Amino acid sequence: MNYKNYLNGCLSDNNDSAKIIAALLAGVAVGAAIGILFAPDSGSETRTQISDKAKDLASTVKDKVQTAKDSLSVKADELKHSATDALDKAKDKYTKATNDANDAVEGAI
Repeated sequence: MNYKNYLNGCLSDNNDSAKIIAALLAGVAVGAAIGILFAPDSGSETRTQISDKAKDLASTVKDKVQTAKDSLSVKADELKHSATDALDKAKDKYTKATNDANDAVEGAI
């Protein structure tokens, strides 16, 4: 059951990250809209600024997505190793129990 808790912890971390990213994107969108409405610059300057900000935002989002992918990959590897270790321990216990049972049967004969 320890693995279920670990998996739930990983999933809740991802939910928190998704909320943070969604809030970040919403804040950027609202800020951009307000900036356009109150822009003191000419149309071409404003479009250039919007283009620059969009490129910055795309870069930021790309970095955040890459960070999230890396984090998820690390957690998946950790979970894989934990599951492999647990499986190996279970196999060892099964083998020991089988050998003990065989020894007991042979000793009884």
